[in-house]
Amino acid sequence: MLSPLGGIGGSGGLITTSAGSSSGTSTVFDPDLGIPLYAVREHWPRIRTRLNAYPGEAPLPERCRAAALPKNETRQKAPNGAMTGACFQLDLRGPEETQPVLPTIFVPGFPKAATTWLYDCMHAAFPPEMVCPPQSRDEFDGRRWSIAGCGGRRFMLPGIACRVVGGCEHRKELFFYGSGFSSFFQNGLAGLHGPELPLEMFQLKEEYPQVALRRAQVGKEDLKVQRMETFCTHPNHTHLPAGRMHPSCCVARTSDPKRWECRWHETLRKAQGRTTSMWFQTAMPWVKPHEYNFAATDFTPNYMCTPQAMANIKLAAKDPRDLRFIVLMRDPIMRTFSEWSMFALGWGWDHEPDFLKKMHAQMRAFERCNATLFHRIDLVKALPDDELFAYITQCFRGKAMEYITNSIYPVCVLGALRFFPKEQFLFLRFEDMKKMHAPGLLRLLANFTGLHTDDEIIARLQGERQCEMLNARKKPLSFGKDKRTVSARANLSAAMGEFEAFFQPYDELLSELVDPNFKWGADTHRLSADVLIDAPGSKKGRGRGKGLGTGRGSREERPAAGYRKAIKSAKAEAKAMLGDDLQLLRGKARLAAIGAAKGRGAKQKAASTSTGQFVR
Repeated sequence: MLSPLGGIGGSGGLITTSAGSSSGTSTVFDPDLGIPLYAVREHWPRIRTRLNAYPGEAPLPERCRAAALPKNETRQKAPNGAMTGACFQLDLRGPEETQPVLPTIFVPGFPKAATTWLYDCMHAAFPPEMVCPPQSRDEFDGRRWSIAGCGGRRFMLPGIACRVVGGCEHRKELFFYGSGFSSFFQNGLAGLHGPELPLEMFQLKEEYPQVALRRAQVGKEDLKVQRMETFCTHPNHTHLPAGRMHPSCCVARTSDPKRWECRWHETLRKAQGRTTSMWFQTAMPWVKPHEYNFAATDFTPNYMCTPQAMANIKLAAKDPRDLRFIVLMRDPIMRTFSEWSMFALGWGWDHEPDFLKKMHAQMRAFERCNATLFHRIDLVKALPDDELFAYITQCFRGKAMEYITNSIYPVCVLGALRFFPKEQFLFLRFEDMKKMHAPGLLRLLANFTGLHTDDEIIARLQGERQCEMLNARKKPLSFGKDKRTVSARANLSAAMGEFEAFFQPYDELLSELVDPNFKWGADTHRLSADVLIDAPGSKKGRGRGKGLGTGRGSREERPAAGYRKAIKSAKAEAKAMLGDDLQLLRGKARLAAIGAAKGRGAKQKAASTSTGQFVR
């Protein structure tokens, strides 16, 4: 049983907390670790169940057990184009059978507030490879991840996404429960948990055993594609009648190569002579519930402003009291600018090049959406549940490129607190996380989630410069030095007072809902920026003049030659390869571009990357 968590110590302002293990051992650390006082609790709610295992809703109806479905059987198309319906759902599983594990740890908000950075940190700190005894990849044994094999320590295990060419990786964002993108949830949980896959595929870096390659007598890439078809159609994996394709799978075809939900890759035709290929976007780990203790995760940052998504999360949980929500919030003005910079200047998805024009249009649209409730916090707080949810759904929508409403945090927080009690939420300001050291952050996360950490793990991560945001050294897209970015930053600086007045009533509500220290101002404007921002009149740093620095900087400070060109070409290549997996697309493009830029100008690149980082 997981131990209750500690609280504030009795002397010297020291903070006493559990290390997140089942042993109940307490660790004392001081405020120098940077834990904000609003995040300190005497105890967090106890985790009641080890796994959010899903046994199915009911036995599969008899009419669904035949190989051929009745002609009048209702079928729908899932967003990926696969057939779904009552006859495509999980047959009821017994307690001694393997069951899929659904997420219990969510990071439901907010975009561009370091959700990806936190995912990378937790993915490094809490995986079974870090928490459980080490083992060889060639001799993987899933029992070493069990309660007995891992000493009862709880770890984090995300779902995986598998691409049309057969490779699989952990998936940060599932976008399943809802967020204004697609209606995956209404087609049943089979589309989330996927077919049953070997547990070894959920390793940090999955490598297919060489013995299997020799037995199959095919190349590694061929085998990766072939096994997708087995996973998607064989009853041992789908737990459906033979030949029935699992609804999380789809068939990519040369005849429809650009279909977003199930995109074709021309390499399959050129290298393997294929005209079709089967693959899936999401699969969760399957285990026997009484033998394992871990948490699956979903870092989709758009759930918070989608009431239906929060309702679906609660509905699908085995015990809603065990769900944990980590909510990251950033200075709303700087978050707005950062998101717009990414979509408009970095990726070119938003074709409006004028920052202020775009913001003014969205501000007016938000006011028109419900003029009665605009800036009327007293009325918003008094809304009944159904009216509040309708207001959020109509005026917020939870989609990308909704720059203004994605920064009006408290209305979405108010809605989320109608579904779950406040003690199931850990609220963190981006600006505070930026100052936290790894020991404090990891123990805070372990205490809140029940995941395991200890001094040895923390020391190892510190040695690898993990989980401390100020150690990150990546070139930001959102606060670059090209002419368009410099111009947009100057416009932002000039309109800062206007933005502060717009967000001010909502900032007050956030302080009331979360903590009085959740406030934004000139200090957070500077601290929240992706690069160093000078205070007015400062002679240091890059900026000159007032507000957000707009100087071009010296030659050594500019990005290396070819960086933007490398970004563009790497993005195009990654998009062709990875299709609909946006998370992988972003990561591959950026890593490739950084590598290309280093090759063209290591000295300039080192100078340009030493002051910023990606924040998403």
